[in-house]
Amino acid sequence: MISALKRRARGLVPLTARLRMASWLARHPWVPVGDHVAMGLIRDLQLNDPKQFHKFVWANHFMGYARWYDSEQELFAPEQMQPSRLELFADLKSVLDVDLHRLGPPQSILEVGCSQGYILRYLETREFPDCRDLVGLDIDGAAIEKGQHYLAGTGSRVILLQGDMEDLDRLLGPRRFDLTIAAGVLSYLNEADATVVVSRMLQRTTGVLALAGLACIERDNRTLERSIMSPTHEGQWIHNFEKMVTASGGRVVRSRWEGAKLYNLQTLCFTFAVPKAPQ
Repeated sequence: MISALKRRARGLVPLTARLRMASWLARHPWVPVGDHVAMGLIRDLQLNDPKQFHKFVWANHFMGYARWYDSEQELFAPEQMQPSRLELFADLKSVLDVDLHRLGPPQSILEVGCSQGYILRYLETREFPDCRDLVGLDIDGAAIEKGQHYLAGTGSRVILLQGDMEDLDRLLGPRRFDLTIAAGVLSYLNEADATVVVSRMLQRTTGVLALAGLACIERDNRTLERSIMSPTHEGQWIHNFEKMVTASGGRVVRSRWEGAKLYNLQTLCFTFAVPKAPQ
C-alpha cells in the first residue's frame, strides 16, 4: 500500500520538480526526514536511467552514498585504507617494477573518481613520494571541497577538480599523465559510456592505466561478452575491462580477478593497460 502511494505521488509530480526537492533535502541534512525521503522522490530515476541517478546522488552528496567518504579523519588515516585498494596498489607496484620497469616511478598521476583525494594522498606519502603532479577529479563537489581543505593543511601536492568523468577533455585540456587510476567509478556507466571514458583516459596516459571494478561472481570478467548489471549493487555495471582497453587501441599488461572472494566486503577485478599496442 505504501509503495503504491509513493509511486502514485511520483507520478503526480514531474521529475524535474522532484529532483529539485531531493537536492534541497540533501543540502539541508538538519531537516528531520532522512535520506530515505529524498531517495524516494527519485526512485524511478534509478530504474529508468541508472547513470543519471548515480550522477545526481553523488553530485548532491547524498549521505546514503557518501557517508563512508565523509569523515576526513578516518578517510585519510593510512591504516584505514580499504584492503581491496591495498591489493590494487601492490599489483600496480608489481606491474611497474616487473612488466613495465622501463617506465620508472610515475612523475604525474591522475585519479578519476577521487572523492576527497585520499587515494592520491596515500600514493603521495606511501608509494610514490617523488611524484610532484597529482590530480584528482570527482563529480561530488562537497567531497572535493572537503578534500581541498584537508590537503591544504598537510602541505600536500594533490590538486582536486570538481567535474564529470565524461567531461575529461574540457576539464583537463591536453594534459597527460604517467599513471591514471579509476577505482570503482566506471561501474556507474553502461558499457558504451564506460568504453568512451576508458578510451579518453588511455589518450591521456603515457605510462599505465589502472582500472578496478566490480567482479562477476560466477565467472572471470574477461569472459563477459557484454557488461551486465550487478545483482548486489543496484543500478551498477560489471564490466570486461580488457575488452574496453582493446576496443580503445590499448594493450592489457596484467589482470586480476578473484570472483566472490571478499576484501573487506569488496571484490577484486583489476586491469592494468598501456595506451597502444606495440607496432
